[in-house]
Amino acid sequence: MSTLPFTGGDPELRRELEQLADPGYKTFHEGLIPGSSMTYGVRLPALRALAQRVLRGDPLDFLRNSRPASYEETMVRGLVVAGLQLPWEEKRPWVEDFLPRIDNWALCDTFCNSLKPRFPGDEAGLWAFARPLYSSAQEYEARFAVVLQLSHFVKAEHLEEGLLLLQQVQHPGYYAKMGVAWALSVWYVSFPQEVEALLAQRTLEPWVQNKTIQKIRESRRVRPEEKEALLRYKR
Repeated sequence: MSTLPFTGGDPELRRELEQLADPGYKTFHEGLIPGSSMTYGVRLPALRALAQRVLRGDPLDFLRNSRPASYEETMVRGLVVAGLQLPWEEKRPWVEDFLPRIDNWALCDTFCNSLKPRFPGDEAGLWAFARPLYSSAQEYEARFAVVLQLSHFVKAEHLEEGLLLLQQVQHPGYYAKMGVAWALSVWYVSFPQEVEALLAQRTLEPWVQNKTIQKIRESRRVRPEEKEALLRYKR
């Protein structure tokens, strides 16, 4: 695969994807993203490399003119948006444009993990942007907010509000609820007393409560005696 920046748009990207196609991986990965399909079967490291080539060229021109027609093209677009070397307020319109394109957990989580605060003010801007999305009626908007939190905001200064925001997620979809359980298990590793206090209240939906306990018990960073003690909060 070339390391040169992209000079074209969709046709050039699609030629690259065709060269990287792996039918076996396509079949495997589609089993992990129910309801979605890959066109080529390109692995994530290769998609990241393609996005980096776009970013070394003219990424804004690419974003203005590209029309993703496959899972892989959409993933590359998300990685380009996340990697833009722009302060939050200039990047925000591209994030807003990308959100409706997210239709599976893999796109969502990869985008969130890559959308790192890069400039002064980015952290506050991202936190404020995500705040209303926790209660969204769209499953992947809610999951976006949750995974963004667990990826970049598990810090003491966000603890109190972060736990409150997670409790605002009411979407019944599996991926929204699983995101909340995952986030709470991540918070538990750094702030076990606060998360245990929440579990002790038994105010979470039973499925989320029990899945949170399961996720914590699966962690290698939690002591065995803590794992056993959490069982008393199962619903």
